[in-house]
Amino acid sequence: MSDDKQKQIDELYAKYQKTLELLDDALNQLAEKPKEVEVEADIDLATPDAIAELERKVEQKVAANAESQE
Repeated sequence: MSDDKQKQIDELYAKYQKTLELLDDALNQLAEKPKEVEVEADIDLATPDAIAELERKVEQKVAANAESQE
């Protein structure tokens, strides 16, 4: 019985060791990567007209629904 328990503990430590090795490797990889990355991109963040129109319609319906609930 105690051999079975020891086997379970040994298996648990083997899994724990593998997890620590993976963590150590991941930390090493992170240390090698640059801390900051500069990206220049010409991105238009303006809301498209179709989306703005849908937002306006939804807002109107929500307002009308709120008024009818009162």
